[in-house]
Amino acid sequence: MEPVADLVPLFVKEFELCAVHEGELVALLTEPRTRPEYVGAAGAAALALGDEVFEIAVRGQGWQGTPFAGRAGMSVPALTYPTRLLDVVRDTLSRADFVVDLVPDTIIHRPLRDELKQAGARILTICEPPDALERMFPTPEVTAEVIALRDRLAAASRLHAGSEGGTDLSFDLSSAIANGQKGFVDEPGTWDHWPSALVTGYPDDDTARGTWVLSPGDVVLPFNRFVEAPVELCIEAGFIEEITGGLDADILRDYLGGFGDREVFRTSHVGFGVHPAAQWNALSFYDRRETMGMDARCFRGGFLCSTGPNRCTGRYVDAHLDIPMRGCTVTLDDQVVLDAGRLVGAGAPIG
Repeated sequence: MEPVADLVPLFVKEFELCAVHEGELVALLTEPRTRPEYVGAAGAAALALGDEVFEIAVRGQGWQGTPFAGRAGMSVPALTYPTRLLDVVRDTLSRADFVVDLVPDTIIHRPLRDELKQAGARILTICEPPDALERMFPTPEVTAEVIALRDRLAAASRLHAGSEGGTDLSFDLSSAIANGQKGFVDEPGTWDHWPSALVTGYPDDDTARGTWVLSPGDVVLPFNRFVEAPVELCIEAGFIEEITGGLDADILRDYLGGFGDREVFRTSHVGFGVHPAAQWNALSFYDRRETMGMDARCFRGGFLCSTGPNRCTGRYVDAHLDIPMRGCTVTLDDQVVLDAGRLVGAGAPIG
Protein backbone atom coordinates (compact mmCIF):
# COMPACT_ATOMS: atom_id res chain seq x y z
CA MET A 1 0.00 0.00 0.00
CA GLU A 2 1.34 3.40 -0.98
CA PRO A 3 1.58 5.88 1.94
CA VAL A 4 -1.16 8.48 1.78
CA ALA A 5 1.35 11.27 2.35
CA ASP A 6 3.23 10.25 -0.81
CA LEU A 7 0.03 10.38 -2.89
CA VAL A 8 -1.43 13.69 -1.71
CA PRO A 9 0.79 15.97 -3.88
CA LEU A 10 -0.08 13.87 -6.96
CA PHE A 11 -3.81 14.05 -6.19
CA VAL A 12 -3.60 17.80 -5.58
CA LYS A 13 -1.93 18.25 -8.97
CA GLU A 14 -4.63 16.14 -10.65
CA PHE A 15 -7.48 17.92 -8.88
CA GLU A 16 -6.07 21.27 -9.96
CA LEU A 17 -6.28 20.05 -13.57
CA CYS A 18 -9.89 19.15 -12.79
CA ALA A 19 -10.58 22.80 -11.86
CA VAL A 20 -11.20 21.92 -8.22
CA HIS A 21 -11.20 25.20 -6.34
CA GLU A 22 -12.00 26.66 -2.96
CA GLY A 23 -15.59 26.43 -1.80
CA GLU A 24 -16.67 23.39 -3.79
CA LEU A 25 -18.40 20.29 -2.46
CA VAL A 26 -16.43 17.13 -3.23
CA ALA A 27 -17.93 13.62 -2.99
CA LEU A 28 -15.95 10.37 -2.74
CA LEU A 29 -17.85 7.28 -3.92
CA THR A 30 -16.41 4.07 -2.46
CA GLU A 31 -17.05 0.39 -1.74
CA PRO A 32 -15.12 -2.15 0.40
CA ARG A 33 -12.53 -2.92 -2.31
CA THR A 34 -11.67 0.77 -2.82
CA ARG A 35 -8.00 1.50 -2.12
CA PRO A 36 -8.05 3.13 1.34
CA GLU A 37 -4.99 5.20 0.49
CA TYR A 38 -6.93 6.75 -2.42
CA VAL A 39 -9.76 7.73 -0.07
CA GLY A 40 -7.23 9.40 2.21
CA ALA A 41 -5.31 11.09 -0.59
CA ALA A 42 -8.42 12.34 -2.41
CA GLY A 43 -9.93 13.72 0.78
CA ALA A 44 -6.69 15.40 1.81
CA ALA A 45 -6.21 16.91 -1.64
CA ALA A 46 -9.72 18.36 -1.66
CA LEU A 47 -9.26 19.81 1.82
CA ALA A 48 -5.92 21.31 0.79
CA LEU A 49 -7.70 23.08 -2.05
CA GLY A 50 -10.25 24.55 0.34
CA ASP A 51 -13.21 22.27 -0.26
CA GLU A 52 -15.76 20.42 1.83
CA VAL A 53 -15.56 16.65 1.42
CA PHE A 54 -17.91 13.76 2.14
CA GLU A 55 -17.81 10.04 1.39
CA ILE A 56 -20.58 7.67 0.31
CA ALA A 57 -19.61 4.06 0.90
CA VAL A 58 -21.83 1.28 -0.48
CA ARG A 59 -21.70 -2.46 -0.03
CA GLY A 60 -19.72 -4.46 -2.54
CA GLN A 61 -21.94 -7.53 -2.56
CA GLY A 62 -25.60 -8.14 -3.31
CA TRP A 63 -27.78 -11.07 -4.28
CA GLN A 64 -28.81 -9.23 -7.45
CA GLY A 65 -25.25 -9.44 -8.76
CA THR A 66 -24.17 -11.17 -11.93
CA PRO A 67 -23.95 -14.99 -11.64
CA PHE A 68 -20.48 -14.91 -13.18
CA ALA A 69 -17.07 -14.93 -11.52
CA GLY A 70 -15.82 -11.48 -10.70
CA ARG A 71 -17.92 -8.45 -11.50
CA ALA A 72 -16.95 -8.06 -15.12
CA GLY A 73 -16.32 -4.31 -14.82
CA MET A 74 -20.01 -3.53 -14.48
CA SER A 75 -19.98 -1.88 -11.02
CA VAL A 76 -21.56 -3.18 -7.80
CA PRO A 77 -25.23 -4.10 -7.18
CA ALA A 78 -25.89 -1.07 -4.97
CA LEU A 79 -25.04 1.24 -7.91
CA THR A 80 -26.66 -0.91 -10.56
CA TYR A 81 -30.19 -1.95 -9.65
CA PRO A 82 -33.10 0.44 -8.94
CA THR A 83 -33.60 0.64 -5.17
CA ARG A 84 -34.32 3.27 -2.53
CA LEU A 85 -30.62 3.13 -1.70
CA LEU A 86 -29.64 4.01 -5.24
CA ASP A 87 -32.13 6.88 -5.16
CA VAL A 88 -30.47 8.27 -2.02
CA VAL A 89 -26.96 7.81 -3.45
CA ARG A 90 -27.95 9.55 -6.69
CA ASP A 91 -29.71 12.43 -4.98
CA THR A 92 -26.82 13.03 -2.58
CA LEU A 93 -24.05 12.82 -5.18
CA SER A 94 -26.04 15.16 -7.43
CA ARG A 95 -25.45 17.93 -4.90
CA ALA A 96 -21.66 17.70 -5.31
CA ASP A 97 -19.61 19.81 -7.70
CA PHE A 98 -16.91 17.16 -8.10
CA VAL A 99 -17.52 13.40 -7.72
CA VAL A 100 -14.53 11.08 -7.36
CA ASP A 101 -15.51 7.56 -8.45
CA LEU A 102 -13.25 5.25 -6.44
CA VAL A 103 -15.27 2.08 -7.08
CA PRO A 104 -12.86 -0.47 -8.64
CA ASP A 105 -15.46 -1.61 -11.18
CA THR A 106 -16.55 2.03 -11.65
CA ILE A 107 -19.86 3.57 -12.67
CA ILE A 108 -18.77 4.02 -16.29
CA HIS A 109 -21.42 1.77 -17.81
CA ARG A 110 -24.26 2.55 -15.44
CA PRO A 111 -27.05 5.14 -15.76
CA LEU A 112 -25.82 6.75 -12.54
CA ARG A 113 -22.87 8.32 -14.35
CA ASP A 114 -25.08 10.02 -16.94
CA GLU A 115 -27.56 11.12 -14.27
CA LEU A 116 -24.75 12.82 -12.34
CA LYS A 117 -23.52 14.46 -15.52
CA GLN A 118 -27.02 15.81 -16.15
CA ALA A 119 -26.95 17.26 -12.64
CA GLY A 120 -23.83 19.21 -13.61
CA ALA A 121 -21.22 17.27 -11.65
CA ARG A 122 -17.66 16.79 -12.80
CA ILE A 123 -16.92 13.08 -12.41
CA LEU A 124 -13.46 11.53 -12.23
CA THR A 125 -12.86 7.78 -12.07
CA ILE A 126 -9.68 6.63 -10.29
CA CYS A 127 -8.90 2.94 -9.84
CA GLU A 128 -5.53 2.19 -11.44
CA PRO A 129 -2.34 1.46 -9.42
CA PRO A 130 -0.36 4.44 -8.11
CA ASP A 131 2.53 4.02 -10.54
CA ALA A 132 0.09 4.19 -13.47
CA LEU A 133 -1.44 7.42 -12.13
CA GLU A 134 2.01 8.98 -12.06
CA ARG A 135 3.45 7.42 -15.22
CA MET A 136 0.45 8.38 -17.36
CA PHE A 137 -0.21 11.77 -15.78
CA PRO A 138 -1.92 14.11 -18.27
CA THR A 139 0.28 16.38 -20.36
CA PRO A 140 -0.68 19.25 -22.70
CA GLU A 141 0.80 17.38 -25.67
CA VAL A 142 -1.20 14.21 -25.08
CA THR A 143 -4.35 16.23 -24.39
CA ALA A 144 -3.94 18.06 -27.71
CA GLU A 145 -3.64 14.76 -29.56
CA VAL A 146 -6.71 13.31 -27.88
CA ILE A 147 -8.78 16.35 -28.85
CA ALA A 148 -7.49 16.35 -32.44
CA LEU A 149 -8.18 12.65 -32.95
CA ARG A 150 -11.59 12.95 -31.31
CA ASP A 151 -12.50 15.68 -33.78
CA ARG A 152 -11.33 13.52 -36.71
CA LEU A 153 -13.47 10.63 -35.49
CA ALA A 154 -16.49 12.89 -34.97
CA ALA A 155 -16.22 14.24 -38.53
CA ALA A 156 -15.86 10.83 -40.20
CA SER A 157 -18.67 8.81 -41.77
CA ARG A 158 -16.90 5.45 -42.18
CA LEU A 159 -14.27 3.43 -40.33
CA HIS A 160 -12.41 0.39 -41.58
CA ALA A 161 -10.02 -1.76 -39.54
CA GLY A 162 -7.70 -4.42 -40.90
CA SER A 163 -4.80 -6.49 -39.63
CA GLU A 164 -2.29 -9.06 -40.83
CA GLY A 165 -4.13 -11.55 -38.66
CA GLY A 166 -7.22 -11.26 -40.84
CA THR A 167 -9.36 -8.50 -39.32
CA ASP A 168 -11.53 -6.85 -41.97
CA LEU A 169 -14.16 -4.75 -40.19
CA SER A 170 -16.22 -1.78 -41.30
CA PHE A 171 -18.48 0.58 -39.36
CA ASP A 172 -20.89 3.38 -40.28
CA LEU A 173 -20.15 6.55 -38.29
CA SER A 174 -22.87 8.78 -39.76
CA SER A 175 -24.54 9.32 -36.38
CA ALA A 176 -21.58 8.42 -34.18
CA ILE A 177 -20.81 10.31 -31.00
CA ALA A 178 -17.06 10.70 -30.41
CA ASN A 179 -15.45 11.12 -27.00
CA GLY A 180 -11.95 11.93 -25.87
CA GLN A 181 -10.65 10.82 -22.49
CA LYS A 182 -7.77 13.09 -21.56
CA GLY A 183 -7.19 11.98 -17.97
CA PHE A 184 -8.88 14.88 -16.15
CA VAL A 185 -12.29 16.52 -16.05
CA ASP A 186 -12.55 20.31 -15.98
CA GLU A 187 -16.05 21.15 -17.22
CA PRO A 188 -19.43 20.77 -15.46
CA GLY A 189 -21.51 17.81 -16.61
CA THR A 190 -18.58 15.76 -17.89
CA TRP A 191 -16.71 12.59 -16.95
CA ASP A 192 -13.14 11.37 -17.40
CA HIS A 193 -10.77 8.72 -16.16
CA TRP A 194 -7.36 9.17 -14.55
CA PRO A 195 -5.18 7.89 -16.16
CA SER A 196 -6.38 7.90 -19.74
CA ALA A 197 -5.58 9.07 -23.25
CA LEU A 198 -8.24 7.36 -25.29
CA VAL A 199 -10.54 8.37 -28.15
CA THR A 200 -13.76 6.40 -28.54
CA GLY A 201 -16.88 6.52 -30.63
CA TYR A 202 -20.11 4.55 -30.87
CA PRO A 203 -20.75 3.59 -34.51
CA ASP A 204 -24.33 3.39 -35.69
CA ASP A 205 -25.99 0.30 -34.25
CA ASP A 206 -26.33 -2.65 -36.59
CA THR A 207 -23.77 -1.33 -39.10
CA ALA A 208 -20.66 -3.26 -38.06
CA ARG A 209 -19.82 -6.08 -40.47
CA GLY A 210 -16.90 -8.25 -41.43
CA THR A 211 -14.31 -10.41 -39.71
CA TRP A 212 -12.77 -9.55 -36.37
CA VAL A 213 -9.63 -11.53 -35.59
CA LEU A 214 -7.92 -11.44 -32.21
CA SER A 215 -4.21 -12.20 -32.44
CA PRO A 216 -1.75 -13.37 -29.76
CA GLY A 217 -0.89 -10.43 -27.51
CA ASP A 218 -4.23 -8.66 -27.92
CA VAL A 219 -5.95 -8.10 -24.59
CA VAL A 220 -9.44 -9.10 -23.46
CA LEU A 221 -10.83 -6.84 -20.71
CA PRO A 222 -12.20 -7.21 -18.06
CA PHE A 223 -10.79 -10.75 -18.14
CA ASN A 224 -7.38 -9.01 -17.98
CA ARG A 225 -6.08 -11.78 -20.20
CA PHE A 226 -3.70 -11.80 -23.17
CA VAL A 227 -4.98 -13.70 -26.19
CA GLU A 228 -2.74 -16.73 -26.73
CA ALA A 229 -4.09 -18.11 -30.02
CA PRO A 230 -6.11 -16.54 -32.86
CA VAL A 231 -9.85 -16.05 -32.37
CA GLU A 232 -12.16 -15.24 -35.26
CA LEU A 233 -15.46 -13.46 -34.74
CA CYS A 234 -17.95 -13.16 -37.58
CA ILE A 235 -19.82 -9.83 -37.41
CA GLU A 236 -23.12 -9.29 -39.22
CA ALA A 237 -25.37 -6.24 -38.83
CA GLY A 238 -23.65 -5.28 -35.59
CA PHE A 239 -23.89 -8.70 -33.94
CA ILE A 240 -21.29 -11.36 -33.22
CA GLU A 241 -22.80 -14.35 -35.00
CA GLU A 242 -19.95 -16.85 -34.61
CA ILE A 243 -16.80 -17.24 -32.51
CA THR A 244 -14.19 -19.78 -33.56
CA GLY A 245 -10.73 -20.71 -32.34
CA GLY A 246 -9.16 -22.47 -29.36
CA LEU A 247 -9.43 -21.90 -25.61
CA ASP A 248 -9.73 -18.11 -25.89
CA ALA A 249 -12.70 -18.53 -28.24
CA ASP A 250 -14.29 -21.04 -25.87
CA ILE A 251 -14.00 -18.57 -22.97
CA LEU A 252 -15.57 -15.72 -24.96
CA ARG A 253 -18.36 -17.88 -26.33
CA ASP A 254 -19.20 -19.39 -22.94
CA TYR A 255 -19.12 -16.06 -21.14
CA LEU A 256 -21.33 -14.15 -23.54
CA GLY A 257 -23.68 -17.08 -24.08
CA GLY A 258 -24.19 -17.49 -20.35
CA PHE A 259 -26.18 -14.26 -20.07
CA GLY A 260 -29.04 -15.59 -22.17
CA ASP A 261 -29.34 -12.19 -23.82
CA ARG A 262 -28.68 -11.65 -27.51
CA GLU A 263 -27.94 -7.96 -26.85
CA VAL A 264 -24.61 -8.83 -25.20
CA PHE A 265 -23.42 -10.05 -28.61
CA ARG A 266 -23.73 -6.56 -30.12
CA THR A 267 -20.65 -4.59 -31.04
CA SER A 268 -20.28 -1.39 -29.02
CA HIS A 269 -17.68 1.37 -29.27
CA VAL A 270 -14.38 1.57 -31.14
CA GLY A 271 -11.36 3.58 -30.10
CA PHE A 272 -7.71 4.59 -30.37
CA GLY A 273 -5.01 4.61 -27.71
CA VAL A 274 -2.85 7.74 -27.64
CA HIS A 275 -0.64 7.75 -24.54
CA PRO A 276 3.09 7.18 -25.20
CA ALA A 277 3.69 6.11 -21.59
CA ALA A 278 0.96 3.45 -21.55
CA GLN A 279 2.25 -0.12 -21.86
CA TRP A 280 0.27 -2.80 -23.70
CA ASN A 281 2.09 -5.44 -21.63
CA ALA A 282 1.35 -3.84 -18.23
CA LEU A 283 -0.90 -6.74 -17.23
CA SER A 284 2.27 -8.80 -16.94
CA PHE A 285 3.25 -6.73 -13.90
CA TYR A 286 -0.05 -6.35 -12.04
CA ASP A 287 -2.36 -8.73 -10.28
CA ARG A 288 -5.52 -9.16 -12.38
CA ARG A 289 -7.74 -7.52 -9.75
CA GLU A 290 -5.27 -4.65 -9.24
CA THR A 291 -6.05 -2.89 -12.52
CA MET A 292 -8.92 -2.39 -14.94
CA GLY A 293 -6.47 -2.26 -17.82
CA MET A 294 -6.15 1.39 -18.73
CA ASP A 295 -2.61 0.77 -20.00
CA ALA A 296 -3.99 -1.71 -22.51
CA ARG A 297 -6.79 0.62 -23.56
CA CYS A 298 -4.52 3.65 -23.97
CA PHE A 299 -1.23 2.37 -25.37
CA ARG A 300 -0.19 4.48 -28.32
CA GLY A 301 -1.31 3.01 -31.63
CA GLY A 302 -3.74 0.50 -30.16
CA PHE A 303 -7.17 -0.08 -31.73
CA LEU A 304 -9.97 -0.80 -29.29
CA CYS A 305 -13.09 -2.72 -30.27
CA SER A 306 -15.79 -3.55 -27.74
CA THR A 307 -19.05 -5.38 -27.17
CA GLY A 308 -22.22 -4.85 -25.17
CA PRO A 309 -23.39 -1.52 -23.67
CA ASN A 310 -24.15 1.57 -25.69
CA ARG A 311 -25.18 4.45 -23.47
CA CYS A 312 -26.01 6.51 -26.57
CA THR A 313 -28.91 4.16 -27.30
CA GLY A 314 -29.75 3.37 -23.67
CA ARG A 315 -28.38 -0.18 -23.83
CA TYR A 316 -27.00 -1.03 -20.39
CA VAL A 317 -26.47 -4.78 -20.68
CA ASP A 318 -24.47 -6.63 -18.03
CA ALA A 319 -21.65 -7.96 -20.24
CA HIS A 320 -19.01 -5.65 -21.65
CA LEU A 321 -15.76 -6.59 -23.32
CA ASP A 322 -13.06 -4.11 -24.32
CA ILE A 323 -10.47 -5.68 -26.62
CA PRO A 324 -7.39 -3.54 -27.39
CA MET A 325 -5.55 -4.83 -30.46
CA ARG A 326 -2.01 -4.31 -31.75
CA GLY A 327 -0.75 -3.79 -35.28
CA CYS A 328 -4.05 -2.71 -36.86
CA THR A 329 -4.42 -0.45 -39.88
CA VAL A 330 -7.45 1.81 -39.50
CA THR A 331 -8.90 4.38 -41.87
CA LEU A 332 -11.48 7.11 -41.37
CA ASP A 333 -13.13 7.95 -44.70
CA ASP A 334 -10.17 6.28 -46.43
CA GLN A 335 -7.63 8.43 -44.56
CA VAL A 336 -5.15 6.36 -42.55
CA VAL A 337 -5.24 6.91 -38.78
CA LEU A 338 -3.32 3.80 -37.75
CA ASP A 339 -0.73 2.27 -40.04
CA ALA A 340 0.06 -1.22 -38.73
CA GLY A 341 -0.23 0.08 -35.18
CA ARG A 342 1.49 3.42 -35.76
CA LEU A 343 -0.55 6.54 -35.05
CA VAL A 344 -0.61 8.80 -38.10
CA GLY A 345 -1.27 12.56 -38.02
CA ALA A 346 -3.45 12.60 -34.92
CA GLY A 347 -2.51 16.13 -33.89
CA ALA A 348 0.32 17.64 -31.90
CA PRO A 349 3.49 15.56 -32.24
CA ILE A 350 4.72 13.61 -29.25
CA GLY A 351 8.48 13.67 -28.89
